[in-house]
Amino acid sequence: MIQSVLLAIDMSPSGKVASQYAIDLARKLEGGVHIVFVTDSRLTEVGFYGEDARPEMIEAALRLRRENLEQLEAEGQRLLASMQAEIKAAGVDCRGEMLSGVPAVRILDAAADSDLIVMGRRGESAGLGDSKGLGEVVERVLRTAEQPVLLAGAEFQDISRILLGVDGTKPAREAMVYAIELAQRLLLPLTAVSVHHDDVIANRHLRTVTQYAESHRIEVETEVRKGDPADVILEMAQPGDLITIGAFGDGRIREWLLGSTTEAILRSAVQPVLLHR
Repeated sequence: MIQSVLLAIDMSPSGKVASQYAIDLARKLEGGVHIVFVTDSRLTEVGFYGEDARPEMIEAALRLRRENLEQLEAEGQRLLASMQAEIKAAGVDCRGEMLSGVPAVRILDAAADSDLIVMGRRGESAGLGDSKGLGEVVERVLRTAEQPVLLAGAEFQDISRILLGVDGTKPAREAMVYAIELAQRLLLPLTAVSVHHDDVIANRHLRTVTQYAESHRIEVETEVRKGDPADVILEMAQPGDLITIGAFGDGRIREWLLGSTTEAILRSAVQPVLLHR
């Protein structure tokens, strides 16, 4: 059951959109938000100096390290305070935490008691030359998180439908559980699609969804499609959809490298994407 949301924030525009989704979901689900801002300790590390390094050079490097750290912490504190005020003004319980270390590691540690992680899709670590690239922090969290991870879309939109991609794998079944819970608690329509060249296999995957949905008194619209799974899901996605998929599945969804179904959806969807590993 989704009740506690871990919101990882940074200075990126994508992080702001993520905060709007975290607030909206926590308010509607009557849950709380745990906000974390992580100062990347790697940004303040001093390089190696040999025995012949001049003392003034080392002292200058250390001074610059302290100044960078102080600036990062001050910016983080301001952002954290602003976000806490915004969330409390929305009537949602929240607590904020400043952390330092490797961001993905600290985010995952902080999320241990949370039911859902919400992040911006393009954090500060995303490549500057790739307008659709995922940040290193996002990729590492997705690969490791035990909870589902919601990555914000290009801009905030009220969620009006759950679009569930199914392929019969364990991650897809886990994603299905969360999709149906959200449809039930948020009173949203649910559409499930199975993309497979064999209609028999596709319908078998969808029967799992319809049976589970019926047990929770949820109606689900189902579709069988052929083609590339990413292309089909992106084509079906409408404004206001929450795309829900299981990452690291079998077959064409199994690969996580560039070009995989999961990565293709994350790179191209303007809608928020909820993934379960």
